[in-house]
Amino acid sequence: MFRLVLKIFLAYWIAAGVVIFVLAIEPHRPLHHPELTDALDSSLAMNGRLLVDAYETGRCSQVEDILDTKTDSLAIASTDGKLLCGDPGVFGEESLILASAKSGKRMTMDHAFYQLIAAPLPDHGKSYIVVLKNSYSSALQMYGLLPGYTTISVSCVVTLFLAFLVALPIRRLRKAAREIATGKLEARVHWGKVSQRVYGFKGRDDIAKLVQDFNHMAERLQALAESQRLLLRDVSHELRSPLARLHVGLRLARPEASPAMRVHLDRIESETQRLNDLIGQILSLSYLESIQEIEVQRAVSLSEIVVDLLPDVQYEAAQTACSITTRIDPDCNVRGDAELLRAAVENIVRNAVRYVPEAGVIHVETRSIEKDGKHLSIVRISDNGPGIPEDELKSVLEPFYRADKSRQWKQAGFGIGLAIANRAASVHGGTISIRNRQEGGLMVEMRFPSCLESV
Repeated sequence: MFRLVLKIFLAYWIAAGVVIFVLAIEPHRPLHHPELTDALDSSLAMNGRLLVDAYETGRCSQVEDILDTKTDSLAIASTDGKLLCGDPGVFGEESLILASAKSGKRMTMDHAFYQLIAAPLPDHGKSYIVVLKNSYSSALQMYGLLPGYTTISVSCVVTLFLAFLVALPIRRLRKAAREIATGKLEARVHWGKVSQRVYGFKGRDDIAKLVQDFNHMAERLQALAESQRLLLRDVSHELRSPLARLHVGLRLARPEASPAMRVHLDRIESETQRLNDLIGQILSLSYLESIQEIEVQRAVSLSEIVVDLLPDVQYEAAQTACSITTRIDPDCNVRGDAELLRAAVENIVRNAVRYVPEAGVIHVETRSIEKDGKHLSIVRISDNGPGIPEDELKSVLEPFYRADKSRQWKQAGFGIGLAIANRAASVHGGTISIRNRQEGGLMVEMRFPSCLESV
């Protein structure tokens, strides 16, 4: 927000500076504007008469002391160019006087640091020419375009207020957008009574409409996501009953089936089991997405979870001659739900077992570290498989996403395991990160706030 405020503030003052600079390029040109003509002519006539009266009564020196300054001076001359009272003391006044007398109009002559003005002055039946030398070299001086301290102070306050008035709604919109991007679909742009009065959010200005449209969009997104989640959950529940009946039918059909038919029955049972596993994962994901935090928490050892899982995953890894190595830190404890944490770790390890090549190596380790004054418990699973393209590393944490182009699949998965692990880590206040190893393969790491209690 500070950068936007600074841009608006600087834009105002840069524009003001450009205007002042443009006017200062030709400082004397504004004198020719019609709105200044009458005032200038009146001033020349009034002061010119004073000089004429002084000249005719022999008091020029006295009047000169009153009208002249160190930088400016006033004089009168005859129509033949001769100075009668006063002397500007500059070059070129005679030609300007003659030109003004000939034309009968006010004439000007611009110099770098001063300007000469000559104008006819009829008086007492004789013609005189009034000559004014002004030392204004800048329009900033002549017209007061350079703002004073009061003007600058008020302008700064008003400009900063305007900048904050524009930047603050944008900041709140960005904050709500970031929360929605992280999965908090209930996020909205909220305004208090004071903000509503200041910004006019009960009115129909563009900022109010933008906030209203954003909140409406967030409501629709939340409703659609909730509908999708409920649909998946309800469909999954409804599929459980026919699947159970299908299992019963398979058991009844086996004794009466021929050997050739049993091959087909085995295939049906295998696919049914896969479908049952998919439904189980969908229900698990639906449950995790419906909760924001673990209500009943207790101290859980991540090290014990990994040790308990090893026999099962080692048995599966042995089918493809894969080996699993470990490095266990016994003081790796967190607070949470043991079953959810077990499901998260198991999904990641089984993913690694599924995708490593023949005789591949999977390394599982738990560590307890301290970073930035915080104690963290880490579970890290790495393999020597093909890895994942860099542009897909974040996408694999989304439900039903499968990196088909980068993985050599031996058994089709559902793309839910990592999504379950990601959500389980989130509800425990942890994070999950995925990156490719330099030596090849993939590394998945989960970090949780450590629990200093003993399990």
